[in-house]
Amino acid sequence: MGAVTRTGSVVLVALDGLASAPVFAVRRELSLRSGDLPAQPYHLAAGLELADGEDLIGQVERGAEEAAVAGLRAMADLLPTATTVLGVGVVVKAISVPQRLADVVRSHAWMHAAEGMLYREAVLAAARQCGWQARAVDVTSLPAAEQQLDSIARAAGRPWRRIEKDAARAAMALLP
Repeated sequence: MGAVTRTGSVVLVALDGLASAPVFAVRRELSLRSGDLPAQPYHLAAGLELADGEDLIGQVERGAEEAAVAGLRAMADLLPTATTVLGVGVVVKAISVPQRLADVVRSHAWMHAAEGMLYREAVLAAARQCGWQARAVDVTSLPAAEQQLDSIARAAGRPWRRIEKDAARAAMALLP
């Protein structure tokens, strides 16, 4: 499976076969939000006392991971019976964010970056909880694979945006 996260959600594309000849299996967009917790917790934390903000971030992290576990398992249930999940490749970008919440909330750009990292890490942790390989795949190392993507796109149908293409590329990175 390949995954691309967005604020509060993930696009998953599952492939079968070989990296040289991947076959489309299934795709879904899943929510990573839990209950009424905010999709942008760092933005909300900026207006809270530090301890309350850290508590909120922790709640959203746990909720996103639980939602990701449920979503990955549901996605696996949609796969053909003979298909084995090799792992989940999550598209990542090289970014640097301060470790301390007090520093993150000083910059709007850092808040967005931290939220992106939160959801990517939730999906990687969920893959490990499911007992699968969890691999961060840098966006700059995704295979071009235009011919394979054209074939996958025909099988997948619309929508077939860049986000689905990148998720498919991440899935190809895990195929033998």
